[in-house]
Amino acid sequence: MRIGVFAWALLGVGLAAASARAAEIDVACPRLDAEHADELRARVKLVLRSSAESPKSILVACNDSRAWVVWNGPPAEFLDVPADTELVEALLDAIDKRARGKPVARKSPKPRARRGPIPTSPHEIPTWERAEAPEPPPKPLVESGGIGLALVSELLGAPLEPTLGPRLDIGVGWGPWSLQLAESARFGNTKSGEATLFYDLGAGFGWGAPFSRRYLFGAVLFGGSEWFNVESHTTVTGFGTLGLRAAVPMGAFSLAFGLDGRYRFSPQHVGDRVDVATPHFSGLLFVEGLLLVEPPVKEHHVEEE
Repeated sequence: MRIGVFAWALLGVGLAAASARAAEIDVACPRLDAEHADELRARVKLVLRSSAESPKSILVACNDSRAWVVWNGPPAEFLDVPADTELVEALLDAIDKRARGKPVARKSPKPRARRGPIPTSPHEIPTWERAEAPEPPPKPLVESGGIGLALVSELLGAPLEPTLGPRLDIGVGWGPWSLQLAESARFGNTKSGEATLFYDLGAGFGWGAPFSRRYLFGAVLFGGSEWFNVESHTTVTGFGTLGLRAAVPMGAFSLAFGLDGRYRFSPQHVGDRVDVATPHFSGLLFVEGLLLVEPPVKEHHVEEE
C-alpha cells in the first residue's frame, strides 16, 4: 500500500516538473541584467513547479516606467506589475499569485486606452501604454440662437412724431454667425394728431451679440418690407437695415441694446386727407430681453478600472 502511494506521489511530481519544463519563459526587460534574468527564470520555474496548472509560456517584460507579465495559458492573460517596488520580487509575486489562482491588482494609466490583442512576443508592448485621446463629441446642427422681445422706438422727423412699439427677434446661430428674423409694430402720430402705424417684417444675418453669448458686441444686416398706415390709408415699401448690438448675458437670458439705421427704397406718401411722407433714412433704438438657446457643454469623463 505504501509503495502504491509513493509511486503516485512520484508520478505527480514528475508531471508537475514536466509541465514546468514545458512552460517557455521569455524575459525581455532592459532593467534586468543577465544574472538577474537567469535568477528570475530559475525562481519562476520553482513557482510553476508547485502549481497544478502551468501556462504554455510566460513573457516577462518591462520598459523604463512599467513592468508586466503575459501568462499565456492559453488564453493569454495580462498581469500588471507595480513598478515602484523591487522588480524581481514584484514580478515573482505577480506570477505566484496567478499560479495560485489569485487575482493580481492592476492599475490602469489615465486616460484609459483601448485594449488591443495581448502581446505574446518580447518585442511587443501592451496597447495600454499608448493612451488614446477621447473622441470629440459630435458638433451640434445648431450651436446657438434664441428668441427676444424688445421695445423699439423710431425717430422719423417732421411731420411724423417718434414711434414706439414691440419687436420680436428670432435667431439661429453657428459660431458667431446667426440667421435672424425680425418683426415689429410701431405706433405714433403726425404733428397734426393723426394716428400712424408702422409694421415691418425682415430677415438677415448677424455676427456676435446678442444671439451668441460668447460676444458682448455684434452687428446685423437685413432687409424686408414695411407697411405704413395713416388714417386707414396703407402704403408699402422695401427697406435695408444696418445695426449695432450690445448684450449682457445672464445665464440663459440676455439683456440687449440696439441701434439701427434704416434706408427705405422709396418714401411712403399719403396725400388724400393728410399729406404725410416717410423719410428715406431713419434711426431705431431698442432695448430687448432674450431667452438664449445654446446646447450645454458635455463633459466626458474617462472611466477608470
